[in-house]
Amino acid sequence: SQTIPLDDESLSEIIGKYGSKILLEESDKRPRPSRMRAKKQTKSRLNPKAKSAECVNDWQGPVPWDISKGGDGRPKFLCDTTLEGLAKYLRCVGIDAAVPHSKKHVNRKLIGQALWDKRLLLTRDAKLLRYKYLIENQIYIVKNLGKDKQLNEVIKTFHLKILEDQILSRCTKCNGTFIQRPLTTEEAIKAAEGFQKIPDCVLNKNLEFWLCMHCRQVYWKLDSAKQKFRKFCDLIK
Repeated sequence: SQTIPLDDESLSEIIGKYGSKILLEESDKRPRPSRMRAKKQTKSRLNPKAKSAECVNDWQGPVPWDISKGGDGRPKFLCDTTLEGLAKYLRCVGIDAAVPHSKKHVNRKLIGQALWDKRLLLTRDAKLLRYKYLIENQIYIVKNLGKDKQLNEVIKTFHLKILEDQILSRCTKCNGTFIQRPLTTEEAIKAAEGFQKIPDCVLNKNLEFWLCMHCRQVYWKLDSAKQKFRKFCDLIK
């Protein structure tokens, strides 16, 4: 497959249309102190490595999935609740992007999930850098606000290669992957029965349907989206 550089406008058009346990130190278990004491203790509890990381704009590495560090070589991210939109965009370009198991923003559990799954934590919350049990190079603070700009920031920062066959290869709803062949109209109706309504106007167009192997969400029009991306690729060769 060919590696394709990204273009904000074209990529945003495709995505916009088709994308829709860790042990703590004893000090971490103490009751919450008064506000004045909390401010003093916060300064003393800052992770010195993390504190210096706040002053660095460029990613230093290595990434959690680095093969030399015991990873499998495949990029994996965990987007916190401030970046769930970015998670969907990453999935649209075939990148493994999970979200927290719980909607409650509990920082220790969030970091624990990233550690357990060997994922790099993406967030807009710089306060996460203060935790003493945060390991080096486990977190990245996303600087941009718009989802399309955030996507390009992550891809460029971590030098991710987006191949043509990765586009729309993941479920934007759950991060799962699709079955290896498209469904017929009859198969799609049966797969969606009971939890998803496929519009009659879609069923009448004899389109290809794709089924997520994890959450069983049915998708359609994926092929036309990929065709648009291929045309875009031809223009930039």
